[in-house]
Amino acid sequence: MAEKESFVVQKDRPRLSLYARKKPTVFVIVAFVTVISLQWVWQLQQVTEILKSPPHNVNKGFRWEDITPSTSLVYHPCFTDFQCARLEVPLDWNQSIAEEGDKVAIAIIKRPAKVEVTDPRYAGVILLNPGGPGGSGVSLLLTSGQYLQILLDSAPQSTDHLDIEAEDEKYFDLLSWDPRGVNNTTPGHGCIPDPIAQRNWISQNNAIGFSLEDEDVFRNVYSRGRLLGQTCANTDGANNINRVNGAEHLGQYVSTANVVRDMVEIIERHGEWREKQAKALLSHSCSRPKDVDAILERTAWQKGEEQLQFWGFSYGTLLGQTFASMQPHRVRRMVLDGVVDGADYTANGWLKNILDIDDITTAFATACFRAGPVLCAAHDARGPPAILATLSSVLADVRSNPLPAFHNSIPTTITHSDVVLLLFSLWYVPLYGFPLAASAITQLATHNGTALAALKASYTPSICDLPAARERDSSGAQIAILCSDGDGHARGDIGDQAAFRAYVAALRAQSPLFHERWATVRLPCAGYTVRAKWRFEGPFGARTAHPILFTSQSLDPVTPLPNAVHATRLFPGSVLLETKGLGHCAVSMPSVEGLLAVREYFHNGAVPANGTQYEVYEGPFGERGEVLRTQAEKMVAEAGLQFARTISEGVKAGMFRF
Repeated sequence: MAEKESFVVQKDRPRLSLYARKKPTVFVIVAFVTVISLQWVWQLQQVTEILKSPPHNVNKGFRWEDITPSTSLVYHPCFTDFQCARLEVPLDWNQSIAEEGDKVAIAIIKRPAKVEVTDPRYAGVILLNPGGPGGSGVSLLLTSGQYLQILLDSAPQSTDHLDIEAEDEKYFDLLSWDPRGVNNTTPGHGCIPDPIAQRNWISQNNAIGFSLEDEDVFRNVYSRGRLLGQTCANTDGANNINRVNGAEHLGQYVSTANVVRDMVEIIERHGEWREKQAKALLSHSCSRPKDVDAILERTAWQKGEEQLQFWGFSYGTLLGQTFASMQPHRVRRMVLDGVVDGADYTANGWLKNILDIDDITTAFATACFRAGPVLCAAHDARGPPAILATLSSVLADVRSNPLPAFHNSIPTTITHSDVVLLLFSLWYVPLYGFPLAASAITQLATHNGTALAALKASYTPSICDLPAARERDSSGAQIAILCSDGDGHARGDIGDQAAFRAYVAALRAQSPLFHERWATVRLPCAGYTVRAKWRFEGPFGARTAHPILFTSQSLDPVTPLPNAVHATRLFPGSVLLETKGLGHCAVSMPSVEGLLAVREYFHNGAVPANGTQYEVYEGPFGERGEVLRTQAEKMVAEAGLQFARTISEGVKAGMFRF
């Protein structure tokens, strides 16, 4: 098949090249895009059923508070296909007598391996972090665990392949957790404990927006951002910890350095659990004595020497880099996808994120034009510049004249901030976001805000969806982590309105379209005065026990490729894989070959050549890149697309909760 021109427009970077497909995929847009499942031969039927079914996350009466925290991993059945535990760790890892201090109960969830720990194909546990900071690992595994297991485990060879021992096959436990202050981990870090007050705060933010060119909006946004930080820092509120030596604030103990130490404890306690589990299984086994000795040796707890297998996304790459810098001897396998610049993050700068996001807007116009009017609603026969001109016109119109709209007879207005938020969110996962953006832009160009009003209503939290009713709000934890991780002295660049105005101007030079949205991310730090008791200040970098595998899209909206290039150089022997696509993290527009490289890395430690580039499997308007030849590749393709879809739904869910 003939190679098409890339729809990625980059500055001195390799271009994305997609191959024309013989039969275009049909995309159906309701509130989002649904991928039509591929029909495969009988070997794939079982996997296809898994992929078609919703995640098995039904609660069925499970409550975290019913689990007594323990210093060992004691698992309980939860959410149908999972096991849950609450691991008790010291609040302060640096206190002199750990037993006497306050504790944190870390909420841990595990998707068990398909084989027992005594099986030679058992390959250990992989820890997963979804990003944030403040992202819930429990939610990640509940929504995506089934897809991640397909991506990481050996491909099935037959319907009864698990009964046939092939020692070159590998199967993993998948484990994630809610970090300190987040969601189900206790104590939790909050900012506005009353759910109705929190709902009102979000509604006020949505009404004000963030069009910082308007002086009144600028002053309001700044004052509210600073006030939110002050509220989160209030030691008389819910974040207060009554310690023996006086009241302290939880925010002093949620830093990334503390989470790294928690990870060490998790892998050590997994080693303890693995040894106990093997002995328990062998006590009821008929294995020959020599087999018993080999199994006991293989599953023995390596006290103080357990190593980490880890896959981190976005902020999870900052967590991974911090772990690798503090504990380089413990790195067995580490994949870091969507790479944060560690020095910029710890300086509280947030100035190395949106460097390429406007190029994704250009890529949208290019891809839409090439897709044609059937697949892209915003298509314009005059070319990509005309599509961009329509978008610019829409943005100018709603900035000066917000568009009235209705959803289920409920009135709302579509503002400039609403449209920017929509695009900002959809650019995270263009694979599914581009078609929706095209539809929304086309409607808005005709002064029809119905579709965006429906999205706004669907993803703006209602009273029934408030964190107190479902899961604890983690926005407070995000503020605590990113602000306490950063250099307190560096916050002077947003310490007053004049300084914040200069910061906004610096971001505007990077992205005229999205700078206002990004400027609000760290704004609460202007008022968050809590300082971490233990903070990793760098430098980042070390020679790890095994090379790190960094991965990135060619164009990423908030963690650009140069960050990954730089990080790779800090860890000698590590390599970077580039997926020639668009979106936040390589998994957002997956390459089957790239995902198979990740699997191979976890299985045997093999790393491709540094700088290896992979074509994406499928583009946002049905462009087909890779040609799949084996059933294993087809399984990976479908699981990768489903994982990307769960990412997109998570991004949309937080769209109007800023």
